[in-house]
This record gives sequence, structure tokens and C-alpha cells, in this order.
Amino acid sequence: MGVRYRLGQALSLLDPRVPTSVRDQAVQILNADERALFARLAPADQRHALGVYLAVQETCPHDEVLLIAALLHDVGKGRPGLADRTGLTLIKALAPWLLLRWQRCPPTSRRGRIARLAGDTEASARLAELAGSRSDVVETLRSYGFREHPRGRRLAELDGQL
Repeated sequence: MGVRYRLGQALSLLDPRVPTSVRDQAVQILNADERALFARLAPADQRHALGVYLAVQETCPHDEVLLIAALLHDVGKGRPGLADRTGLTLIKALAPWLLLRWQRCPPTSRRGRIARLAGDTEASARLAELAGSRSDVVETLRSYGFREHPRGRRLAELDGQL
């Protein structure tokens, strides 16, 4: 990903606004516990999830599973700060093997938080499962980016475009 893309991501973290009309319409497809997960996302992550949701709506408007997965795909991140997000981006680009080592660090340490961010796909799937999401939504979240899983692949493609 280019510097312009990453700079845009960083600047979007400073804007606390979430488009409420889109959000209110989108979350109607979520159950109450899924809505609570979505509400826990940082505003920047809510905006991003809504962007992925809108991209899914343009390309696959009748795929409710993919629409729900778009809204929940980052709930496993928690509410990371700018330093942790930047650290993850740099480590992925420069020394991704460190993420494996950092998984053994305490989860409250900077390294532990960054390593946890890298594993947000499985965490998102587990949280969705606990929230009572449909099994095909959980499977899509768990399969994010897998070429063999059409919805997981499509979700990652649309996510990567934003």
C-alpha cells in the first residue's frame, strides 16, 4: 500500500464523525449483540466498516452474509491507538516475523497489543460468534482473505480497496 493511502488512513483517525444516516440504515441488519460490537468500534473503524459495507452493497447488494461481515470484520481489533496502528503497519512492512515473537508478550504491552492487532481476523470471528451471528457470517469472517472461500476473498478485496 502506498504512502498516500497510509497517510489518508492516519488522517481519518483524527476525524471523529461517523455518517449517521448510513450507519443507522446499515446496522438494521445486525442483531442487538452485533450492534453492540459495532458500537464499540472506534469512529474511524466504524467509518471504514461502513465504507466496506457500501462497497459490498454496490457489488453484492443481496448478500446479507457479506453485508453483515463487512460491518463486523474489524471488531476484533478493539480500540487501538494511532501508535499501535502505526507500529503494526511498520512491522508488517519491515519485519513481519516479529509479530510471531510478539504474540508471547503481555497483551497490555505495546508489542503484545500490536501482535493482537495482527490477529484481529480470528478475534472478530470469535466475537461475532459470541454475539449470536449466523454461522455463515462467522465462517466468512474467519475466512477473510482465503482464496478458496468466495465471501472471505471478496470481503478482503473490498476491504483492501478502501
